[in-house]
Amino acid sequence: MGVVNKGETRKRRWAVRREDGSVQLILSPAEITAAEIAAGEIAGFGVAMNMLAASAPIPDEIVERGQVLVVEVEPGADASLNRLAALRAAHARLPIVAAVRNASIPVVRALLQSGVNDVLALPLTGAELRAALERIRAVVDAAHQDGGADGNIVSVVKSVGGVGATMLATQAASLQASRRQGETCLFDFDLQFGNAATYLGVQPQLGLADLLDAGARVDGDLLRSVMARTPTGLNLVAAPPEIMPLESVSADQIFDVVDLATRNYGMVFADLPGNWTNWSLSLMARSDVILLVVELTIASLRQAQRQLALLRNQGVVDGRLQIVVNRVQKKLFRTIDLADAERALNHPVAFSITNDFPLVSTALDQGVLLDDIKPKNRISRDIGEILDACQALIQQGAD
Repeated sequence: MGVVNKGETRKRRWAVRREDGSVQLILSPAEITAAEIAAGEIAGFGVAMNMLAASAPIPDEIVERGQVLVVEVEPGADASLNRLAALRAAHARLPIVAAVRNASIPVVRALLQSGVNDVLALPLTGAELRAALERIRAVVDAAHQDGGADGNIVSVVKSVGGVGATMLATQAASLQASRRQGETCLFDFDLQFGNAATYLGVQPQLGLADLLDAGARVDGDLLRSVMARTPTGLNLVAAPPEIMPLESVSADQIFDVVDLATRNYGMVFADLPGNWTNWSLSLMARSDVILLVVELTIASLRQAQRQLALLRNQGVVDGRLQIVVNRVQKKLFRTIDLADAERALNHPVAFSITNDFPLVSTALDQGVLLDDIKPKNRISRDIGEILDACQALIQQGAD
């Protein structure tokens, strides 16, 4: 599974590419036998058949492979109806088509009110399935064109742990918020080792876990209720207080909260985990700017090489991806310099951040900004230059 980046504008959308059939037909053995579906693509979607009883649980791997689900429903069976309701609640953004035999008008009305995108009669025919998929594609394409988010996303990625990515994310987001150019928020998506709240000196009672638990109930009011606000005006969605498995979060959940944030905030910063997941790759593809943070060490540069190779394979390495070298020593004789880093990465180094370990360590330990410890310090100026460049990149994408 990979990611597809759709569009080259500021309102860039993202989608997960499912390799094993974009439309998953989930039908009982009798309905699969009766179906009149030819092999191959239908309305631009690949089609995969899955044989399951109408009330049987649907395996997660089938749902994850599907861009559209066509699910058999038995209106007289509570288990079948509950299966559909649970599927709709867990995947609010996923197009779902109910397939029903001998459905009455009240049944069709009730299914549509439950949130399915369409209702088809069984036995399934290719013509009716094609018409339904064309309607769904038209709705999705229109939403992508007209319902795009207004805010921009800046993702911060670490080459290895400890290179200062969270320092950059928290300090840059705070500086952006202090500029008062629209509201700014920061998501700490490091589900296992997120430290943004500590670095910002806040102790939020709610955070990312509460948004994910809310599922389809997430709205602007809930988003604001879980955010911790810092003195600079930055809104923080903190990482979960307890370690969560990275695979416990679905791409749909992440998409929902980030889409919501970009509709409510001018700039959204995302501090991403060190380990790659499908949802983090997809979020990178959605981002307007990607800051990959490295150090001038062999370990950091080697891992950055591997990450760049992965991102190139996903089509993400373009003008949006910027290399940031942290903790650069201002001295004549260095084992590795910026030119060495560019050669090793086969990618230009866009920015460097001055090394001042005592200042950074003191600020992070106290949960304050660098300027609170030492006004007009060199690191803050470096970060300010990065923000200015991010704004220019975003503007280029909008033009």
